[in-house]
Amino acid sequence: MRFAALGVWVLPFLTLAFDPSKWEVTTLPGLSEPVNFKHYSGFLNAADGRQLHYWFMESQRSPTDDPLLLWLTGGPGCSALSAVATELGPFRIGPLGVNVTMNPYSWNKASRFRSVANIIFLEAPAGVGFSYDPTGVYVSDDTKATEDNYLALLDFFDKYPQFKRNDFYAMGDSYGGIFVSLIMQRILRNPQGLNVKGYGIGNGAVDFKLHFKATIFYANYHSLLGRDLWDQITSNCCNNSISEETCDFTMDPKRIACAIPVAKVYNLVFKSGLNFQNLYDLCNLTETQLGLLPRRPEVTRQYATNHVLDTAVDQETTVKCSYNEDMTLYYNRRDVIEALHVEQSPLEWVPCAKELNFTKQHMTVRDVIQELIDYGSLKTIIFNGDVDMVCTSLGGEWFVRSLGVQTTTGLFRPFGIEVQASWTIEGRRVWGEERPPRCLRLPETNSRAFVTRAFSAAGARATLSAAAGLLRCPPPSSSFRRFATGDTFLGKFGC
Repeated sequence: MRFAALGVWVLPFLTLAFDPSKWEVTTLPGLSEPVNFKHYSGFLNAADGRQLHYWFMESQRSPTDDPLLLWLTGGPGCSALSAVATELGPFRIGPLGVNVTMNPYSWNKASRFRSVANIIFLEAPAGVGFSYDPTGVYVSDDTKATEDNYLALLDFFDKYPQFKRNDFYAMGDSYGGIFVSLIMQRILRNPQGLNVKGYGIGNGAVDFKLHFKATIFYANYHSLLGRDLWDQITSNCCNNSISEETCDFTMDPKRIACAIPVAKVYNLVFKSGLNFQNLYDLCNLTETQLGLLPRRPEVTRQYATNHVLDTAVDQETTVKCSYNEDMTLYYNRRDVIEALHVEQSPLEWVPCAKELNFTKQHMTVRDVIQELIDYGSLKTIIFNGDVDMVCTSLGGEWFVRSLGVQTTTGLFRPFGIEVQASWTIEGRRVWGEERPPRCLRLPETNSRAFVTRAFSAAGARATLSAAAGLLRCPPPSSSFRRFATGDTFLGKFGC
């Protein structure tokens, strides 16, 4: 009787055991090339029943030995599946979401240009991409999102325990700079046996006030402001001296003389049609391809209907400079939804969530990153491209210097004085002088773009060399910690 009773309890437990093979993506619609690595897609358990969608790509070299990288996209509210298809992921989606090709610069593919990693792309918080809350209420903040990300990560290791011993890193872009900082802080306070090695932030939203101040300087340096407007700003917002320290561009109603010209700059940068993700690229204003939707029966009717209605209402207040239609069409294909095992999600996929009510609790993560630095053994890389007007390289440099850590500038000078580092694309040196690789330093380069996916495939290689530095470098000693801000980081959608 005891054994019979025991069997009653054991059998249900066995039926609930996680079977990774059921979540393996065995075919990807539209892809005709062979895939020489395993990848899995499904849901991870967060707090209060929330389900966070993940797409896990094993390394194309040695999944057992290569590091494990958690990728968190910013927004807040933008999907990590954009990174899969347009940034560091192994796939590229073709026009109208019909075909898929392999990305030769994927971070899970090794070459002499870069290190390689297993990558978890996590759509977070709930309400982003296919991640959902069974209550249908999508309200979150930094604290709630961090806890959900942490619990989802622990659930990942419950489902894939063989990766728990791998070196672990977290990286992200734009608002992902906050997500990455906070989850690293959360992990270090309760590591649960994880083999934590480091983190990286590219074009990160690490200090909003600092970044906005830097945006105004950036706009002036790039001749976007007329002399009269710049004089209005500096005479009303700076304390008799024009510098990072003396200028305060806070739009305070009590300082209306300063607030008015600052608002003009804000409208110029973000609402005039400039591509604020890449100043030197055109803003994509091509007409939407809604007329082609009826010819695409594999696109879910829910997406097609809602997309048409949203376009008709046209409540957008800013010009879209995006490359999202191909992705949106693809991820809402019925066969893709089935291939990714996300049928249980009630959400249509959009690049950035429209219904998420998110409260930003951290206007700066300086104290958080300082805590991570003081931990002593983490490898850290913070780097920026120089054409992003939202999270500028200037703001990134100011932020790193504000931490008071030792840095090396490594500024690349085209006319050759004191060149300290070099970057290569397609095996050719594009700037700087050949030197042995250095760890966690502060180079500032002439980058291809913030949104590497859209503007330069080869430029991704230079970015990868920075990421590779994070994976290859030894941990910093207590007396020598260096940060890196450098070439383009794979990002999108602003901060």
